Amino acid sequence: MSTAGLINRYVWFVSTIYNRGPISLADLQHRYELHFGRGEELGERTFHRYKEAVMELFDIDIKYDRAQRGYVVANREGIDNMAMRKWLLQTFSVSSVLHESQDLKGRILLEDVPSGQQYLTPIVEAMREDVALSMTYQSFGKSEPSTFEVEPYCVKLFEQRWYMLGMSDKLRIYALDRIKALEPTERKFKLPKKFDAAKFFEDYYGIIIGDEEFAVEPVALKVDSWQSKYLRTLPLHHTQVEVERNEEYSIFEYRLCPTFDFRQKLLSMGGSIEVLAPKALREEIDIEVCDMESIYHDHLNPPKYKFKVYKK
Repeated sequence: MSTAGLINRYVWFVSTIYNRGPISLADLQHRYELHFGRGEELGERTFHRYKEAVMELFDIDIKYDRAQRGYVVANREGIDNMAMRKWLLQTFSVSSVLHESQDLKGRILLEDVPSGQQYLTPIVEAMREDVALSMTYQSFGKSEPSTFEVEPYCVKLFEQRWYMLGMSDKLRIYALDRIKALEPTERKFKLPKKFDAAKFFEDYYGIIIGDEEFAVEPVALKVDSWQSKYLRTLPLHHTQVEVERNEEYSIFEYRLCPTFDFRQKLLSMGGSIEVLAPKALREEIDIEVCDMESIYHDHLNPPKYKFKVYKK
């Protein structure tokens, strides 16, 4: 079996126990056959081999709980506090559910993810080996692609797209779906000892890592009661604090740099949200709203358009 195939089985193994534990060996064996197909058996020797592998690869300890009569993840709390492991388990858990629900495939709808994921593996391998990459890349602002060397510092998933933070002439963000070609070089590089990927992005909303007009500063938003429900369950930023709440609205405070992608997110929520501070951000949003209003101001005489593909 290929390495990728084994890893897939290891992650299925630990995610099943993580989500369904305490689980008996018999139940686990049954689910294993359902997931990987008839003829695939999870014998006791294979079970213990998988158990040792997930301990070595993911530092996740699987133990038998006599009181609950089943296998459980022993250090579950530690996993919950580690974003990457939690994301990994959740991702493969969803994959497992979908695999076991082929009869419902017409009723489970997924978002399309842009191309570029094929470059994720070589980037991660280069990060592991501290090897520079030769990359052919074309940003949306360039008419032609260019080829150059880049040192991969980290990767980040944001709004269904993968991005790489890399050092070329300076630290820049590269979208994987805009890479035209990628291959490792023989040149080694040293990742700065003080570099911390999470800390690097902590002051930003998404993947834009700087804005000449704004600095890291407190931001206050007034959000109507309905939209507030969404922000409570999915905060805009890890610094989000709800400082006021009543039947009509809530006020949320943040500390971040209000970059372009953050401003676009605010605009996407329309009239349900109002920037209270800082003044410069409020003015910037006002400019954007006025620009939009200028496009739609003559709503009584909309432009005449003849569809070329779709018919009314």
